[in-house]
Amino acid sequence: MRILITGGAGFIGSALIRHLIQHTEHEVLNLDKLTYAGNLESLASIASNSRYEFVQADIIDQATVSAILERFEPQAIMHLAAESHVDRSIDGPSDFIQTN
Repeated sequence: MRILITGGAGFIGSALIRHLIQHTEHEVLNLDKLTYAGNLESLASIASNSRYEFVQADIIDQATVSAILERFEPQAIMHLAAESHVDRSIDGPSDFIQTN
């Protein structure tokens, strides 16, 4: 199965991707903007796996997301991308409104 995961460099997303690559035969495309919460170091153990692909992009970029969907043809999408820090939402709510 081909699975697109948004926010895959975050805490939960990276744990999910590591599990899928290590314990299944699924292909995983990780779509992440790599903001303050994203950390590719947490995916170092599976980064070179042929069933894993990383794309740095913003989920609000419709053209990029459409191109990824057309090329990868995922059979499932797990949407984990989100702005999550409350203090940041007070200082800059527009990012939270667009992403969440």
